Amino acid sequence: MKNRHKALSLAVTGTCSFWLIATPVGTVLAADGCPAAGPAVCGEKSGLIPIHKDFIHTSLIWNKKYAECPKMLIWMRPSEYKPKHYLNPQVQGGGFPGFNQKYIELVQGGFGLGQLDESGWSRYSSDLERENTQIVDVCGLQSLINTGTFTKTAIADLTSADISYTDPFFSDAGFSRGLGYNLFCTGHVAGIDGRIYVVGLHDKGGNNGGRKVNIFDPKTEQWVFRPVPCVRSGFESDPTGVLSHCDPLKEDNTDPPISSDMEYQRWYPTAVTLPDGKILILSGSDQNTSVGPANASATKVRQAVPEIYDPKTDTTVALENAQKLLPMYPRAFVVQTGPGENDWKVAVTSEVVPPLPGQPGGLSIRGYDPFFYSGRTYLFDVQAALADPLIATPAQNHWQYVDTAQNAHDSGAGIIMVTIGADGTWSQDVFMFGGSNGGNTPASATAETINFSSATPKWKPLTNLALPATQNNVVALPDGKLLVVGGADGNVNSLAYQMFNPADGSRTDVVTSPVPRHDHSTALLMPNGGVWVMGGNRVNLIPGSPQTQAQRDAAVPVLEFYKPPYFFKGAKPVINNSPNSIHYGNTFKLDVSAAEVESVALVRTGPVTHNWTWGNRYVKLPVRVQNDGKLDVTAPPLPGLAIAGDYLLFAVGKNGTVSEGRHVLLKSKGDPAND
Repeated sequence: MKNRHKALSLAVTGTCSFWLIATPVGTVLAADGCPAAGPAVCGEKSGLIPIHKDFIHTSLIWNKKYAECPKMLIWMRPSEYKPKHYLNPQVQGGGFPGFNQKYIELVQGGFGLGQLDESGWSRYSSDLERENTQIVDVCGLQSLINTGTFTKTAIADLTSADISYTDPFFSDAGFSRGLGYNLFCTGHVAGIDGRIYVVGLHDKGGNNGGRKVNIFDPKTEQWVFRPVPCVRSGFESDPTGVLSHCDPLKEDNTDPPISSDMEYQRWYPTAVTLPDGKILILSGSDQNTSVGPANASATKVRQAVPEIYDPKTDTTVALENAQKLLPMYPRAFVVQTGPGENDWKVAVTSEVVPPLPGQPGGLSIRGYDPFFYSGRTYLFDVQAALADPLIATPAQNHWQYVDTAQNAHDSGAGIIMVTIGADGTWSQDVFMFGGSNGGNTPASATAETINFSSATPKWKPLTNLALPATQNNVVALPDGKLLVVGGADGNVNSLAYQMFNPADGSRTDVVTSPVPRHDHSTALLMPNGGVWVMGGNRVNLIPGSPQTQAQRDAAVPVLEFYKPPYFFKGAKPVINNSPNSIHYGNTFKLDVSAAEVESVALVRTGPVTHNWTWGNRYVKLPVRVQNDGKLDVTAPPLPGLAIAGDYLLFAVGKNGTVSEGRHVLLKSKGDPAND
């Protein structure tokens, strides 16, 4: 059995500008200039679409190899239960009923529940019976949205009838489909095989990690077998505690050891799908929960040892030789560093800096995240670390310093955009927006970018965000623009959608939202080219601080559908014919009509949680127009530029419009798992 605990291993504003208006409740609203400018400049946002859970961990999934319509896998906390399990019975006509003390005793081991768990309650009583992990019928729900049914702009105005409209598009995908673990605040990525890999656990409370690698298979819509912990199975069979139950403070009872486990327990780890199909695991925190809720926080550690999980063997290996203390959820991106297939490394954009907890000037280790960070940026040579004969010897090798950003961008939005030129050159630009330097430092409005294809990559400034913000999201759009949504600085919410142009670093503030989107909010590009803006804790979705219990009770989860300006610029390209799969370096044909094509882009589909897209990237491809009007498009030449897996393929018109996306598999040559 692997050791259960290890100590810390290492001692230009655009057309649609707005006025900022301070409100009595501390929220900043935007006076929307877009009615005058029109949707061709600022796009258009739907009314509020009621949904049935907090979309905190969210991913498109493809249940057939060549499916045209995805589904969506989502979960919230606790992901392996239903709200009825951990809440008191609903009082007819009443509000939030409080927490079930038997659940706190038998499952939590005395670790308390709080406002995030209150989000599981709903005034729409049917949702108390739904599992907290769900599969969403994306195209069905989008069709309903397209009817214009949802026009209300205040959550409190939504009725049970409004909420019921979306019922048919949700189905349980938690314990009933094999999930026995709380996957809140875990790391998750889409593998090259399309499965969703989830690393780490939420063991009873914040900073309490676990070793599991859980896997969701979209083809079967089931979780790959992992033994159900006795705490979960015991509560299922005897929720009142009449019989004897296993002790939830013994960690083998919440995370029973198996061969696929990581060496280190992790909460808030980062996972990165690598070009060879393996998965890199970085950072994460843990505490010894066996000492109980009063003492656990004093045992906090930040895991400095990376690990590699191999889906082919369902095993992990620890890289003891490559230790580095990183933030929780460090932002990490695969980048191509040379012309060869194996010339790639992993860029990591910040690290822990002194003073460490307990040092003079440092924070108390008992705090939620008691570390300070800087924007020191590195390239991690994963392949060299794996090949190192001293892999098991503790060291801090295989990290190459690159440059230092103005800000660490902890809990700030981040994304990578790759542009491949017709001459065979490419750029790899990482963009970071807002965030903080960790610890008790304030939110930042800093936005900046770095090109990892430069001979000497350097961070460069963009126009600042409209407001300082952490916990915001960024979505790469098919036309190459970047949409930044949400975020907050304390009690001041950033409600404006902000459009950044990577070509000149400028910012255009477009539509505004009535819904604060910060902690646990998500946003994803959809196949039709629109953006679903989702998530956030249910109890925080009605503006106001502090909120009353009545406000929290009135809140329900809502989705907003945003149509970017390219929806309103005229006739859009129509992809009449496209391949189901493409291979690295090969040329493929596209038959596109209705609009002259300017560019073609791939956008990798996969998870988003905690303010960044895990492995999703925008890849602009070189295009040549043939005499018959058909397009010759060249696939990415190397796996470091675009990891194999599921993508949406878009054609962008010279008039600025964007086609519907087509699902395409980017496949490695000779990889039988992907044939």
